[in-house]
Amino acid sequence: MSYRQSNFDPNAGWGQPGRPLRPYNWVQWTGVGFVFLGVLGYLLYFADKFGWIDIGVHDAAPFVSLPLFGVVLINSRRAPGCEITPEIRRKRLLIIIIALAVLILAAIAGFAIAILKSKGVH
Repeated sequence: MSYRQSNFDPNAGWGQPGRPLRPYNWVQWTGVGFVFLGVLGYLLYFADKFGWIDIGVHDAAPFVSLPLFGVVLINSRRAPGCEITPEIRRKRLLIIIIALAVLILAAIAGFAIAILKSKGVH
């Protein structure tokens, strides 16, 4: 015997999530701390790679997950979503275009640096 609800809509309660609720609670502040520690770890890793300091950090892998966990904790409390207006849609599209342009330029620079390093150019 199975139960079937004829008016069930799994997408009925879904909407655009709003920004994180403020003031932050202790869970969100813990997320901010994780993000801070992850970014600090990356900076120390790169400073060690460039030879500015020697702290013995030889791998950036431990710092990858800290900002990700932090963002999840910060977004654990969200405000109700808002209606997406054409103005908001244009702003989001502009942000996406700029982010893609930066990503493409970074990829081109990375390939250029890799090619120059393989040729022996410093």
